[in-house]
Amino acid sequence: AGHGGQVSGLEVGGKFAFKDFLSSGLLSNFGVDANYTLSPSHGQAKGLDGERLPFIDNSKHQFNLIGWYQDKRLQVRVAYNYRSERFSQLNGLTAGSNVPIFAEPTNYVDVNATWNVNDRVSVYVNGSNVTGEVEKYYYHFGDASKQYAYQNEFEPRYTLGVRAKW
Repeated sequence: AGHGGQVSGLEVGGKFAFKDFLSSGLLSNFGVDANYTLSPSHGQAKGLDGERLPFIDNSKHQFNLIGWYQDKRLQVRVAYNYRSERFSQLNGLTAGSNVPIFAEPTNYVDVNATWNVNDRVSVYVNGSNVTGEVEKYYYHFGDASKQYAYQNEFEPRYTLGVRAKW
């Protein structure tokens, strides 16, 4: 809790390596990491309907699911990340009126693969936002209607590299 607002929540997560259940075989090299965060909040700002708005940039729901494979030479990771709608800012469209802007829910997928050529050299490839998620923002009016405001487009990014130890 802070001056004029409150955020509370719960986070639940788990890491599961299949080798804990399977002593050998290809499937024993796989695993899953997952977590969920619930963090409802309210700040001092109010929307046009008079209701208190959440903290800026706080999603009430966040979820991450990561699948991975790892053996002595190869590591692969695919991560799915989700954020629910979040309050972004107040924007005064008319004198004396602040209209809240919210970001719509977003989903991101990131990938990483590393190949250990030997004990000293590794080759890797990273992909961020490989699905090309676009963040869309909307004005929210007191009657539950909304209107497009703008968007942020974060294009997929890929990195190829080599790591070496001496």
